[in-house]
Amino acid sequence: MFHIASVFAKPVLEKFGVTDEAKERFVALQKAVTGDAGTAWIPLSRPSATLDFSTHQQTESSTFNTGAVETKDGPVTWYEFVWDTDQQIKDCILHKVSWRFYSNKLICLEVCASKDNEGFDGSDLIGHRLELRDKTGFLVGIWAAAFLIVKDTNRRSFQTSAEDDHKVLDLHIDTLAEKQTGLSFRI
Repeated sequence: MFHIASVFAKPVLEKFGVTDEAKERFVALQKAVTGDAGTAWIPLSRPSATLDFSTHQQTESSTFNTGAVETKDGPVTWYEFVWDTDQQIKDCILHKVSWRFYSNKLICLEVCASKDNEGFDGSDLIGHRLELRDKTGFLVGIWAAAFLIVKDTNRRSFQTSAEDDHKVLDLHIDTLAEKQTGLSFRI
């Protein structure tokens, strides 16, 4: 399991006055996902445990893109899956989710989200989970990441990336299905 630590994770939690109870919940979730309780950030990773989402919405990707980037070692191909329809999850909205898989083992995720000013929650952990499949329906892997979003946030983009030397992804990178299933969640 690999981990990407966010430089901003702890300062953000402290600045926005996240309650001790919420911090404990984030840390417990972090430990369940990655086995590490050192931070309240959930990085992009392949989960090592099944997450218990209190609120979620499962949908298929709406757009598929592919291309290549020229590097000093030659071209690196990429495959992108986009969800560009608003997904309402209680008082949070995921406006756009974009997963991009590169043939050099790099994985990138962008989430654009909002949280209204209603209710008592000062912040939520929102995220996206992808079940990546090839054209035959074979499950290549599951990846997830989550971000802290605070009350009265309008269309903020969150981004994370990681390198994953996942052998199954290596074998199937050129046969990925054009439609993927994703699960937007709020914790």
